[in-house]
Amino acid sequence: MAARSTPLRRTTQDDVDVHYQLALVYVVYQRYLHPLSKYPGHFLASVTDLWQAHQFFTLQQPYNLTKLHEKYGPVVRYGPDKLSIIYESAIPIIYQRSAKPMPKTEFYDAYGAAHPNVFGMRNEALHSTRRRHMSHSFAASYIKEMEQYMDLNIAILKDRIRSYCSSGEAFNLKRLLHYYMIDVIGELAFSQSFGVQEADDESLVPPVIEHSLLAAVTGAWPSMTKALKKWLPYIPHDGLRKLFTGRKACADLASTCVQRWLRDLKGDGPLGQEDREDILTNLIRAKHPETGEKLTKIDLETEAFGFIIAGTHTTSATSTLLFHHLLHNPDFMKTCIEEIDSNLPALGSLEPAYPVTTAESSLPFLRNCVRENFRLTPVFTMPLARCVMDPAGVTIEGHHFPQGTSNAVCNHAFHHNPDVWGPDHNIFDPTRWDDPSIAANARLS
Repeated sequence: MAARSTPLRRTTQDDVDVHYQLALVYVVYQRYLHPLSKYPGHFLASVTDLWQAHQFFTLQQPYNLTKLHEKYGPVVRYGPDKLSIIYESAIPIIYQRSAKPMPKTEFYDAYGAAHPNVFGMRNEALHSTRRRHMSHSFAASYIKEMEQYMDLNIAILKDRIRSYCSSGEAFNLKRLLHYYMIDVIGELAFSQSFGVQEADDESLVPPVIEHSLLAAVTGAWPSMTKALKKWLPYIPHDGLRKLFTGRKACADLASTCVQRWLRDLKGDGPLGQEDREDILTNLIRAKHPETGEKLTKIDLETEAFGFIIAGTHTTSATSTLLFHHLLHNPDFMKTCIEEIDSNLPALGSLEPAYPVTTAESSLPFLRNCVRENFRLTPVFTMPLARCVMDPAGVTIEGHHFPQGTSNAVCNHAFHHNPDVWGPDHNIFDPTRWDDPSIAANARLS
């Protein structure tokens, strides 16, 4: 007997009405009845994370969030369950040493190419162990050990600039600084410059921006992050394909660096003739403090991916912005030059640069310029959300935030809080750091 076919049910006007009513109920609840409804913000932000994703996609997120704070005050709702807070006292509470009370949210899941690196790792025990593995590589003593390799690249940068100045040819300082930073990261992380400066070839630059934009947009919609990472690559859109191609290029570069080093590194002996201890080598030799296990090849590739992403664009952009501010404030530039001429001896013919410790201790005004640059134009501006886990919630400056709330401090918004930095917070003024009360905020900028 043949099975009786079931006709497809047609959507009726009643179905449309029901869906409309449910949507209306949802919007009314999110806007007026939700526990966070008392906090102001953009209307769309209260009902959907798509608003935040759009902010990232248009590259306006930090600026629009800062404007919302200027309009509404220290606490702003930027997602259905997300609050941006710019109280100074919120920083140690939200980003306290132990992440158990307020762990990372799903936002971080978007930042790994395939697996979470130390930045995106949400397991506190694993994160703590990985940080210990990497601690030496980010200490001042390690930087001092590696200065000779940074100096090699500084010499190349100086020669390029000197050549342009001698010929009177206009040049792109932003691009030169970017190339320099990429090669330095190669030296510090992989004991090998990427050779971008000498080749002067843009195609050798890791497409970090594509990955960062993709991560921010997909991470802004945490309930859909996993699905977006899985299905977006199949959408026939040129813009999306460019983003995923960029991410893959960075991942492939990280994999190549790891495979080369695993092939060349033999046992626990010295690295060839130089005995260099780069960041990757320290990770290869690291062992779990309890089990003695070493990191897997995937772990190493994941962290190498993070070195490339975190160390190239952010560092070069910060340097570029510092020169931008100094060039647009010639009096401060003049003070920097006079300080260098007065406090540091002339470099010898074989000295490409001053030691980091010498420059830092001898140039207090330049140090304040760097601080002011970080404050006024921070490069990493995404709200790094933490989720309230305590059933009793958490209270900051009299505001009670219930369990499940995602709280974050947006760098840009905080650094433009007039209650902390004064009414001239939009002005580049390194002399503000001469004020002891402002200098105490150096740890926050």
